[in-house]
Amino acid sequence: MALIQAIIGENKIRKNRIFRDRLNPLDAYDDHEFLLRYRMTRQCLMDIIDIVRADVMHETKRSNALTPEEQTFAAIRYYATGSFQQVIGDIMGFSQPSVSRSVKRVSTALSNIAGQIIKFPMDNRQMQYVKEGFMNEFKFPNVLGCEDGSLIPIKAPSSREDVYTCICRKGYHALNVQGICDSRKKFTNLVVKYPGSAHDAFIWSQSGVQTFLSQNQQSGYLLGDQAYPLKPFLLTPVRDPRTPAEELFN
Repeated sequence: MALIQAIIGENKIRKNRIFRDRLNPLDAYDDHEFLLRYRMTRQCLMDIIDIVRADVMHETKRSNALTPEEQTFAAIRYYATGSFQQVIGDIMGFSQPSVSRSVKRVSTALSNIAGQIIKFPMDNRQMQYVKEGFMNEFKFPNVLGCEDGSLIPIKAPSSREDVYTCICRKGYHALNVQGICDSRKKFTNLVVKYPGSAHDAFIWSQSGVQTFLSQNQQSGYLLGDQAYPLKPFLLTPVRDPRTPAEELFN
């Protein structure tokens, strides 16, 4: 009987929790090293922390829970490197499950406010600001943005239909994401809902920006590559340049 009680007592003893030293990247790296690892400046990352803070703040009083800063550090490092979560956790002193939860929480918070930050210029003041940026930087007048598609690799979907439609021209499962950037290389529009098999021209034809510019053709134009159709509001390279001027334009 005494032996049984001793065994039960041992099982009730909580194991000591082991906490690893956590890395604070703001202190650990200089500006150049920070940019290499996070692909953004310190100030940009701090701005993101302020944006997501309320959404990722833990309500629990549990000791050693990740702070909003730590969750954001982990998520941004994951976005920037695409490394395994276990590797990121080992570097930063977090467990792999903590990194996974951080990525999910920060991603959800950013997704919820994306529409408030990523905005295509719709009024005269906003459009003029973007045009001036392209003119000052590249001496190209009346430009409202540059657009292109990018294949983002994903896991194979569970649906048989989606398995095939998501296979891109390069042979892997992906989403074809359309993005528009201003002269500062900041996104002003993103379309993230089409499978990898969708052509850039089709995604463009279904987009809200295409509808807006087709109805407001005096506003300006976008610059795109040869995957897009030439329109009064969408300039593309000359397909068969034959003069120095056409070569220069391209």
